Amino acid sequence: MAKQLTKQTIGVGVAGTGFIGPAHVEGLRRNGIQVLGLAESTKELAQQKAAELGIPRAYGSLDAMLTDPDIDVVHLATPNHLHHPHAKATLRAGKHVVCEKPLAMTSAQSGELVKLAAEKKLVNAVNFNIRMYPLAQQARSMVLSGELG
Repeated sequence: MAKQLTKQTIGVGVAGTGFIGPAHVEGLRRNGIQVLGLAESTKELAQQKAAELGIPRAYGSLDAMLTDPDIDVVHLATPNHLHHPHAKATLRAGKHVVCEKPLAMTSAQSGELVKLAAEKKLVNAVNFNIRMYPLAQQARSMVLSGELG
């Protein structure tokens, strides 16, 4: 069973440092949560990106990060086709998941992850960051008022 988490005790890891990975790091920091580790496709790249972003631990793979007992939740900012296998591995390792969209490439894969998260009593969240952008909210308002669409 997952341990109870607080802002003071949560160990966050981010997998992937393309465009959205650093955005997750920034968003977490703005909410008072420090990122403990960063995983990339090679140890060298992970070390370089961790140094650039001020993250103390670097892992040459997601699997390496998943063995760290201090990591409680993993933010997946990897390529779309890797979301399902990465989320599955993370849940199986007993860690919570915050995944960029899409969660998986098929509804069957998504369903599998929902079931696994429920069995493990873990969070399996999908990040929909754009829906709260001011322009998206304005467009929604215009559609609802009949001004657009």
